[in-house]
Amino acid sequence: MKPVVAHLLPDYNPFPPVFAAGTELRVEQVSRRQVRYRPVVICGWFAGQAEIEEQGPMRIRRIRVGRVYRRLLQKITRLDPLPYAERMWRIVEEERAAIVHIHNEPKLLAGLLPRLARSELPLVVHIANEKPLPAQGLDRVTRWIACSRYIAQWLERENGIPADRISVIYTGVDTRSRRPVWELSEQARAALRLRLGIVDPGTTLLLFAGRLVKEKGVNELLDAFERLRRRYAAGIELILAGNVRDSRDPRNEKAVYGKAVTARIANSEGVRWIGSLRPEAMHDFLAAGDIFVMPSLWHDPFPTVMLEAAAAGLPVVAAARGGITEFLEDCPEFSFVEDPADPDSLAPAIARYADSPRARDAAGRWLRARVEREFDWSRVAGEFEHLYDALPQPREEAA
Repeated sequence: MKPVVAHLLPDYNPFPPVFAAGTELRVEQVSRRQVRYRPVVICGWFAGQAEIEEQGPMRIRRIRVGRVYRRLLQKITRLDPLPYAERMWRIVEEERAAIVHIHNEPKLLAGLLPRLARSELPLVVHIANEKPLPAQGLDRVTRWIACSRYIAQWLERENGIPADRISVIYTGVDTRSRRPVWELSEQARAALRLRLGIVDPGTTLLLFAGRLVKEKGVNELLDAFERLRRRYAAGIELILAGNVRDSRDPRNEKAVYGKAVTARIANSEGVRWIGSLRPEAMHDFLAAGDIFVMPSLWHDPFPTVMLEAAAAGLPVVAAARGGITEFLEDCPEFSFVEDPADPDSLAPAIARYADSPRARDAAGRWLRARVEREFDWSRVAGEFEHLYDALPQPREEAA
C-alpha cells in the first residue's frame, strides 16, 4: 500500500477548482500525478458534490456542514462544537494518513495544533502568500514549502524559520495539452478571437486575468489603456477576466472596488469584462490575445496566471514585485515597469510590444521555452514526492 498524504484545503473554494484558484489548482494537478504516494484531498463541500469521490489516483473527502448547524452554531452563537479543523483530523485518522500537508491556510495550522501536539505525523505547510502564521505552531512544522524565494525570505525574516527547514517549490502549468499561439492555425486563432468579439485580425488585444481588487492594479491598467486608446484608436482593445467580490456591505472594500471598476469598464471604449473563467477555458482566452498585462501593485508572491500566459506564448508586462522577478528577470525584449501605479510608466511598456510583433514573438517564445523546461506540473509533482521521501517517519501511526 502506498503511504497516504492528506492534503488539507480551506473550505472557501470548491475542489477541484471551478474558477481560478491557484492553491486548489496546484493540489489537483499534483495529486493527479503522484506516483509513490496516495493523495487524499480533504476540503469543504459545495452543492452538487459528493462527500467522498475517487478521481484517478486521488481520493476526495469533502466536509459537509448542515445549514442549520452553520447558521446556529457557527454564525449566531459561534459555539461550533465540531469545527472544520476537528472534522479534518477525524478524516486524517480514518484514512490512516502518513503525512499531513496543509496548503496555504495558517488558520488550519492553528486549529489543528491541539491534535498535532499529540501526534508524530510529519507536517508539511505550504505557503503562497504573507498571511500571519500562528507563532505557537511554527516549531511543530516538519517542513515548510515556499512558493518562491520571495516567500522563503519572508518566512526567514518575519517568522524566524531557519532556512534549512524551508524548500522552494514553484507552481506549475500544463505545457503538454496547452499549445502556444504560433502553433495555432490562422483560422483557429481567429475563431478564438471572434468568441471574444475581436473581428479585425490587425487589432492588438491586451489581456488581464485576476481578481478585480485594488492590489492587482486594475484601475491603473484602465488609466494606461485610456492613453493607449488615444494613440492607437480602435486598433487596440483590452479584455479583463476575473471575479468581483460578491457583497452589498459598503464596508467591504474589495466588493466596493470591484463594483466601481466594472461600472467604469461598462462606460469605457475598447474595454470589456467577461467575468470569471473556468480553469479549462483560461488557455483559449490567453491564446486569443497578443499581450498579457499584470500590473500588480503588491508584492505578488508568484502568480500562476503568469505561467499560464507564458504557456500560451504571450509576452508579459509586469513590475518587479514579489516573486514575479524570479520568472521574468532574464526574459529578452523585456524590462520591468518602473512604477505600475503610474499609467505614464505602464502605458509605454505595453506600447513597446504593441509596436513590435518581433519583440512580442521573441519574448513569448523564450517564456514558453522556460515553462516547458522548468515549470511543467510533472516537475512539481516530482519535487513534492522527493520532499515527502526525506521526511522523518513517525514511530507509530496516528492515534
